[in-house]
Amino acid sequence: MTPVRQIVRAVLGAGAALVVSSAASAQSHTCSSPGMLAGDTIPKWASPLDRRITLHANELSLRDALGRVAATARVRLSYSAELLPLDRAVCVSADATPLGEVLSELLEGVNVTPVAAAADQIVLAPRAPSPARRDSQENTSPAPEMLDRVVVTGSAIGAPERELTVGLDVVNGRQLSRDNTNTVSNALDGSVPGVWTWAQSPSSMVTSYASFRGASSFGLSYPKIYIDGIEVANPLLVTRFAPETIDRIEVIRGPQGSALYGTDAISGVINIVTRHEGADAEGQHTVLRTSAGMTQSAFAHNVLTQEHALSFVTGSSTRSADLNITGGSTGDFVPNGYSRDLLATASARVVGERTTLSGTARLFTETAGAATSPLLARYTVNPLDTSAAGRALRQQATAPQSIHQYTLASTATLSSSERWTHTFVAGIDGYRLANVETSFTAIPSVADSALRAAQGGADRATFRASSVFQLNGGEPTHATFTVSAEHAVLREATQYVESPPDDDHMPEAPARAYRAWEPARAYRAGAPAPVTTTNAAGVTNIVSWQNSTGITTQMNASLNEKLFFTGGLRVERDSRLVGEDEIATLPMVGLSAVNEFGPLSVKLRAAYGRGVRPPSTVSHAGFWQTRSTSPTQPTLGAERQEGTEAGLDVVFAHVLSFKVTRFDQRASGLIQQVAIPSDTTGMSRRMTYALENVGEITNKGWELEGSTNFSRLAITGTWSSVDSRVAKLATGYTGDLTTGDRMLQVPAGTGSLNVGWLATRWHASLSASRAFDWINYDELALGNAYLSGDHSARDLSGPQLRKYWRQYTGGTRLRASASRDIRGQFAIDVSAENLLNYQVNEPDNITVVPGRTIMTGLRVKF
Repeated sequence: MTPVRQIVRAVLGAGAALVVSSAASAQSHTCSSPGMLAGDTIPKWASPLDRRITLHANELSLRDALGRVAATARVRLSYSAELLPLDRAVCVSADATPLGEVLSELLEGVNVTPVAAAADQIVLAPRAPSPARRDSQENTSPAPEMLDRVVVTGSAIGAPERELTVGLDVVNGRQLSRDNTNTVSNALDGSVPGVWTWAQSPSSMVTSYASFRGASSFGLSYPKIYIDGIEVANPLLVTRFAPETIDRIEVIRGPQGSALYGTDAISGVINIVTRHEGADAEGQHTVLRTSAGMTQSAFAHNVLTQEHALSFVTGSSTRSADLNITGGSTGDFVPNGYSRDLLATASARVVGERTTLSGTARLFTETAGAATSPLLARYTVNPLDTSAAGRALRQQATAPQSIHQYTLASTATLSSSERWTHTFVAGIDGYRLANVETSFTAIPSVADSALRAAQGGADRATFRASSVFQLNGGEPTHATFTVSAEHAVLREATQYVESPPDDDHMPEAPARAYRAWEPARAYRAGAPAPVTTTNAAGVTNIVSWQNSTGITTQMNASLNEKLFFTGGLRVERDSRLVGEDEIATLPMVGLSAVNEFGPLSVKLRAAYGRGVRPPSTVSHAGFWQTRSTSPTQPTLGAERQEGTEAGLDVVFAHVLSFKVTRFDQRASGLIQQVAIPSDTTGMSRRMTYALENVGEITNKGWELEGSTNFSRLAITGTWSSVDSRVAKLATGYTGDLTTGDRMLQVPAGTGSLNVGWLATRWHASLSASRAFDWINYDELALGNAYLSGDHSARDLSGPQLRKYWRQYTGGTRLRASASRDIRGQFAIDVSAENLLNYQVNEPDNITVVPGRTIMTGLRVKF
């Protein structure tokens, strides 16, 4: 048994406790020097807890404060992250104060005590409750601390959520790990109101966002996604993650995030923050998890699914490193619908007295079969075509899909004084994608179209420097001023197979498929010209460069810790915006008021923001299947969205929280992929596709979320209603929408309910989520009409497409998980997905997802 474990168990056995006092309120961020209140007994600190330190820092997370204290005292600090509210906002003000006293101040109200484990090591060990209270206190669920958390997404370097004027949601990584949640769709649909992603097939290479507070791109709404501050090259391709590596996922909905994060953030921002922690207080460094089970399917035999993970952690709160490897596979739940994936992440962090350095590396690879919907006839490539293009297409049709993604991120934070903090972020994210397979219909889905032309890859480099000046830091009335500069460069290389010059000799279906595969060839005048090359096999490569440079200024002010103001402006030059729009001005302003009424904390907030998305983006120019711009709209305009949100946040005694938000946003210039006949008569059965601006869209709705913790029971729920409608059509629009129509594929309502039970050795959870009432195409009817040969292109384009609209009602996604610890080092896990066995009708009637999936596994810690 290690010395650390001996000490921890001795503390628990003896029921040792430490007299802890604090003059600071748990809700207030006002700093006070550590000291004893009248009548308290002055503790005698054992070495190294008797070391005296001097440190002043304001509005840190408890995680960062512990690291800074340990670095200043030159000790190693070990603790279990499950026992500490590491995101709680704290401040440190100590002058030649014993280390034990400083730690006691920081840990006020937390059921741990600092214990000297060695000459330079301190363990934050759980304090044993009295026998009468042991059953009610031990291993209870963590209480919500909505107003106390420090978050990084809503400000330049991080700020308490209490001071934010925008609605922000935080998805806890430890909860994701306990529930074995490893997809973006499950993480967001069950925790964040106003956001809905469609259920994801294991062989799918994209995440399909149905709604992000309504529509922000026609059929392809998506947020701007960051991983540890590095913007990903394509947000649609971020589909999976290893839950063991996630500290939290922070989500801003609406254009208010554009003032900090620039163009492309018109619908919202997601920041995935990875863990940077050392070994826990028990000295455990390694976790091995293995699980396997069966997936049911109405379109194939039951198939095997499995997942294995290995996590290694070393170090302490001042110096830490970790390595996580996760791999899994799923069999053919539909013909050729298998998938195999591998994800490896590594990170390291070094905390000094004034500096913090951290780095993250991520590598994801997936291979999947070229599965198409078993409900729809599949196109086949003509086996008699001996052309180079025909050979290339046959090879592509039989080869598996593959994707490789990587991220390299580094962050350096320097606190040069109590007033100045400087942050530097640099990194790169990229992917390589090949042989993707989609279902072709008369109107290809936007997600399918985006994926088909993503053949090739992209790399995005991000560089950002921020400086924050704090005025009266730690006082009830204070302010911060932020200036940041950011530069991003994107290199994009897409591939496709040229249509054979004489495709009239080919069967009709493959000829149409060829045309559906052609990517965008039209680029806005003045944009950097792409470089196009074609090899002997008929594969065309298009290489293009994009860059953007932005300057951000932001002011945050607090009046007596009751009234908060935020004002920000980002000025950005983007190479994808030309002419008068080349320089975008993105403002944001917000106001909030917080007050306490005994155990009740109430926050009122309101914010306005404006964002822009250039017409040439990874989702439009490089990934949409369109041969040219529309003849009726030769100039494609940028997408824009602006609007307001207002909300009420309530926390009662840190055991109950409730939020309600009303949003009213107007989007203009949204871009739709429009089918048009390939000839002027419209009598041909062949068609092509063009991008057109739809016009103006209104997005209005309500968002509600609540959570409660009662002893070991935790309950969270969300609900949102969205009215996303066409307010005005753009001149020259030729698609199937008319004024007053609901936007297609946007659910009118979404909701979720999660119930969790956390006991001494048990954890169990049950989650349900559902989307209600949306309009989309009847893809089966449309596909049959398309393949019958009895309809011309004119019958399947423009207003005629409205005949193929239908209403979908959706089904409930039910998930469950349970785990049981055995002798501390071993645990048994059981998880179940899609318990009600829904496989079709989301988002349309040709998409098929895996049926009921039940897995069992074993976890080993050592």
